[in-house]
Amino acid sequence: MNIASGDALFKGNCAQCHGIVEVIVGPALAGVRKRRPEKWLHAWVKNSSKLVASGDEYALKIYEQYDKQQMPSYNLSNEEISQILDYVESQEVRYVVSAIN
Repeated sequence: MNIASGDALFKGNCAQCHGIVEVIVGPALAGVRKRRPEKWLHAWVKNSSKLVASGDEYALKIYEQYDKQQMPSYNLSNEEISQILDYVESQEVRYVVSAIN
């Protein structure tokens, strides 16, 4: 796990549209690994339009839910996407602890 790299990648590529627990332009990312397999998440980040065009049920649901707004494709490696997901998970824990306190 490389949280620092994931933090930088998240801020540089994701934060303008996604929050950890808040919806911005796209969905909040807390719990995303529980909603979809990692392989699917890699494919989505790299080319969400391709998943939508393939008829993927979950991709179509997101596409419809967010007013048919396509997420841009990112030229990130699977490792970089996993680092972003590690960062998101690390932040989920912070929000849970804050809510408890």
